[in-house]
Amino acid sequence: MKKIVIIGASHSGITFADQLRSGGFEGSITILEKQIINPVEKPPLSKTFLDEDFSNTKIKFRPEKWFLDKFIDLKLGVEAKEILKEGNLVKLVNGEEISYDCLILASGATAKNLPSKMLQNNKQFVLRDFKDALKLQNALTEEKEVMIIGGGYIGLEIASSLRKKGHKIRVLEVAERLLARVASPELSNYFLNLHKEHEVKISFGESINKIKEFDNKISIETSSHKNYVADLIIVGIGVSPEIRLAYEAGLDCDNGIVVDANYRSSYSNIFAIGDCALNKDEYGIRIESVHHAQFSASRVSSCILGLEIPTYEEPWFWSDQYNVKLQSVGIIKDIKNTVSRIGRREGSKSWWSFSSEGLVAVEAVNDPQAYVVAKHILQNKIKVDEKQLSNNDFDLKEMIKK
Repeated sequence: MKKIVIIGASHSGITFADQLRSGGFEGSITILEKQIINPVEKPPLSKTFLDEDFSNTKIKFRPEKWFLDKFIDLKLGVEAKEILKEGNLVKLVNGEEISYDCLILASGATAKNLPSKMLQNNKQFVLRDFKDALKLQNALTEEKEVMIIGGGYIGLEIASSLRKKGHKIRVLEVAERLLARVASPELSNYFLNLHKEHEVKISFGESINKIKEFDNKISIETSSHKNYVADLIIVGIGVSPEIRLAYEAGLDCDNGIVVDANYRSSYSNIFAIGDCALNKDEYGIRIESVHHAQFSASRVSSCILGLEIPTYEEPWFWSDQYNVKLQSVGIIKDIKNTVSRIGRREGSKSWWSFSSEGLVAVEAVNDPQAYVVAKHILQNKIKVDEKQLSNNDFDLKEMIKK
């Protein structure tokens, strides 16, 4: 195998290229990226985009020299139009064709927006890339009233960043609680109280019926016929995986590009990694995280290099809001009980969620010890006694000495 082509200079795509070179791969590596700027890290966008020293240089994933030193051909402003899988070719929007021996789809995901029938103007924003962050930064040079649509992690991190700069915030969430798809009710309630303490207004069970513009303001009418006024709207209602190329090429897709344990698609020399990949057998759902980007890249690079395939890893995630750091491990699914614990440090807490099969996820705020112990327990499938765990005097480290 001599020619590797990667579509997407995402976290997973660049990590994969790095792993290949570090593992001794001597063939050509080409990365096709439709953005025209050097790729940046995504996590800092929602946390630091209002900082005075925010720049793409500060959050750049790798400097230009790194790609040169690694002999990786990064082609910016180049968009793939079509995969001609029978001929091992990628057709570009500009009409050129690039051949490959192995194709890696690392195209990530795109931010969902409001329906096109609603008002679309320069007061409506999403935050998915550096260009989005700059637009928001320019719109928020003075105190504003901001409506955030969506009470997921992105919406809450943006709310935290904006409140620290003095902006007035309301979060509109269609579900009955924050983080409804990804967190335990206990953690949802914790973040609800945290944001209320910082004077963020939050409305539940509300979708948008209509948006109007008047007097340089925006009026938002909800499904319950309430009306809110804001200077601008930030939409944080999730993302859609970039699967168009794979779907049109005839690869198996289902809210992601379906892959096996090696992240190989339904076509033998095409792999998918990161946010666009759906590892049904091991995770069951599509995972959007830095950890999954790195892990999926390591599976594919090991496969190509003929190395031992990395064993399954429990997904982990973090979020920074105000003075709180959340660290979570596992997947919240089919929960029957959640045990709460108070940590050793002031303000530290953790929630241990169980399904009928045992411990499945742990969420820890300002409690790194609980997170580290939980990660070890889940990764090594250690059985946990709920009653023992609910005793706050019990030392967590005892569970990993067995």
